[in-house]
Parts: sequence; structure tokens; C-alpha cells
Amino acid sequence: MSPRQFQTGCQQEVYSQVKSYLDELVDEHFDDADHCDFYLKYGSTVLEISIHPYQEDDAIIEILAFVVQGVEPSFEMMQELLRLNSEVVLGAFSMVGRDIFFSHSFLGRRLSAEQLIASLDIVAYVSDEYDEQIVSAFGGETAIERLRHETRQPHAPARDADRN
Repeated sequence: MSPRQFQTGCQQEVYSQVKSYLDELVDEHFDDADHCDFYLKYGSTVLEISIHPYQEDDAIIEILAFVVQGVEPSFEMMQELLRLNSEVVLGAFSMVGRDIFFSHSFLGRRLSAEQLIASLDIVAYVSDEYDEQIVSAFGGETAIERLRHETRQPHAPARDADRN
């Protein structure tokens, strides 16, 4: 996949502002400027922050939590996610493939550090509040369990270059 360039000046400005706030406010984060994203562990949750262009003079900031991975979709689970969406104040659950996410989006041109932290807090809190309940009822693994599982697996030995 080729890198995504900033599509507007405002998108680039908002990306820079988010990066500045993250540098000040969180211990560790990964910047993926090629795709206008950031990744960080926030509490017990893995978050992705994406910056999308919105018209010429604004940008959308989307904060997304990886809630549950590897769950088998079912009608009952979809009903439960819709029910949960009616209860949460900000954001919504979604499912792509076999992975469940929770996200919240907002306009970013007038972003303050307080707004960013509050949004990170709510997305991480909701994800952490419901991840184990969803796993207990429908299977799969929490995002943190998946990361721990993947980091414990031994890596395959490197192949000799002349065998490739």
C-alpha cells in the first residue's frame, strides 16, 4: 500500500498538533505519518488515532480502540453491539471481519489538549469496560491478550538469502 499524503493543509496542521500533544502527554506512541495515524497503549487498551481531511478547512480526528479480535460473528452478538451503542454516550462499536472496535470521531481544527485526553480516556474506558464481557459472551481475545500472545510466540528462524 502506498503512503497516503496529507490531502489538505489543515489535515497536516491537525496531525502536527496531535503529535505535539501526544509528545507532551503520553509516555510512548508510534507515529505513522505516511498514513496519518498514531498508535499507543493507553491503560489496558491499544488505540489508533487517525487524521482524515474534512473539506478544505478542517480535519476529522478518529480515536479507535481494538476491543476484541478473532470473534465469530453472530446475530446475537450484532444485537448486543447495537444495544451497547444505544447506551454509550460518545462513540460506537463496529465490527470488521472478526474484529470489534470502539471509536469516537470529532472535528480537529480547534483541538485542545484537554479534548484529546478526554477523548482518549472515554474510548479507552469503554473498550476496557466491555472487552472482557464481549469475550466471555461471544469468544475471541481482547486486543491486549492478542498482543501478549503474539509477542510470546517464538519467531521463525531466518532463511538463508541464497535459498530464496
